[in-house]
Amino acid sequence: MGIREMKFMNTKAKSKISESLVILGTVLFVGGAMCYLRGELSAEQILGIGALALIFVGVGAGMKKAKR
Repeated sequence: MGIREMKFMNTKAKSKISESLVILGTVLFVGGAMCYLRGELSAEQILGIGALALIFVGVGAGMKKAKR
């Protein structure tokens, strides 16, 4: 395997990781909102879940932009 193939694999792996982080953040946000609407979580718990979801989405989107 040459250096070119290694760079491509690293770029491809980073792309998959960033995509996974965005998906995870979105799922956390939607899942937290649904649980809050059903009354299963309190407002204090939703704040933490929302912050964590925002961090995941932000990091994933930042990785995607840095790649370009």
